[in-house]
Formats: sequence, structure tokens, C-alpha cells
Amino acid sequence: NIITDGLQLFFDPNDENSYPGTGTAVSNIAPIASSNNITGTLDDSAMYVNPSDSAAYFRVRSDSVVQRLDFSGTITRNADEASTVMFYFWSNYNARGQYGNSQAFFGGKYTNYMALESPSSTASTFRPEAETNGSGTPEGNHDYFARPSDGEVFTTGSWQSWTSVFSNSTGSNYYNGVLNSNSYNFLAPGSSAHSFNRLGSNSTGTDSNARGGDIRMGALLIYDRALSQEEISQNLDVLDRRFRD
Repeated sequence: NIITDGLQLFFDPNDENSYPGTGTAVSNIAPIASSNNITGTLDDSAMYVNPSDSAAYFRVRSDSVVQRLDFSGTITRNADEASTVMFYFWSNYNARGQYGNSQAFFGGKYTNYMALESPSSTASTFRPEAETNGSGTPEGNHDYFARPSDGEVFTTGSWQSWTSVFSNSTGSNYYNGVLNSNSYNFLAPGSSAHSFNRLGSNSTGTDSNARGGDIRMGALLIYDRALSQEEISQNLDVLDRRFRD
């Protein structure tokens, strides 16, 4: 089963309690004891896709069509508070020509975002980049918890996962369940480790100043504690069994 201890937000297109298959309302199915009561709204009911041969997902876009999953409130967690963000996704979007050759899952061009970046014009792999609204000099708003130096860890056209664990003012990333060797310390522990109000880019369009995106959301989970490697693996085992490329 999915780990529920400390689960604050859980959007799941394959659970009818989270999304019944019609309409635009998405319910948070985290346990009431820890839920932050934030719900979601699809920009268009057509974002729900339920293939006959695989699991259902939400298609989130910020390119020629803007279709995002908006939250009823902002999900914020300080860097000195333990938390976990787990995003299970699929992407084959060509982000070249946009800002930094990248596509954003959350946020926009600068702070409070999680994005994939293309290392070259011919690459079929992506490297992660993510930052908070950190403070201080010289970093300012560039208080990263994932960097391109983490490597080209994602591929196009396959289901995969990005899990960020925040603990003791440090951000650590698990890419497809594997802990990356790089961890990042926050300059201002009281600053926000993540502050999201939607899934999908804050920017729109496909110009060079925007971070667009065309992705499939299989699940989004946010916890108010740091998950262990074993707990992350347990969640991914559930999701990996559900989604087949």
C-alpha cells in the first residue's frame, strides 16, 4: 500500500475517491488526520486520460494549450521542517527553445519550481533543476535543491519518479527511487523548501522566456515528514506495478 503516515496531499487519477472520471474537481485523499485540506481543479475535464491498456493519468500542458491542475491553496513547507515531495510522471516534451531548454512541473521561470532541462539539441535525456525562494548573497532566489550536476537522470517517453526529501535544512533527491550523490544545504533554514499552488508552469506559451511543459501526472504525494529509502521504494513499487510503458 501507499505510505499514509504523514501524508498531507495525495492526488491520484486512478482512485475514484480522488477523481471520479468526470468533471474538473480533484479531491485530496490524504488521511484526514494529516491532510492540509487542499483540493485541486483541472482546467479542462479532457485532461483526464484513461487508456484501455494502461493506468489513467492527468495530461498537464503549458504550451500551445494551457491545461493545469490548480490547488485551492498554496502548499508550503519550510526548509528546516521535514517534508517529502513525490511526483510520478511521464514526459516526451521537446522543451528546446524555451527558457533554459527546460519544462517546469511546478512554478515558473525562477523560484519555487521543479523542472527538467535538456543538455543539448539532440539529447533524449533530461537533467533536473529545482530551487526554492531562498535568500542571501550571492544566491538570492537561487537556493537550489536539485541541479544539472545531478546528471541526466530522466528519459523521454517513460514513466518515472522524482522524490525530494527535505530534512535538517538539506534537500536530497531520489531519481527513480535511487538516492543521488548530491545533497544541497539551504542558506536560510526558515525559507520555503517548496511553495506550490499548481501542477504546471506559471508561464504560458512557447517563447524563450517561458518554461512550458507537456507531461502526464500519474500521482502527486506530499508528506510532512522525511520518507526513508524503504518507504520511497514501497510507494514506487505500487506505482510501478500500475504504470506500464
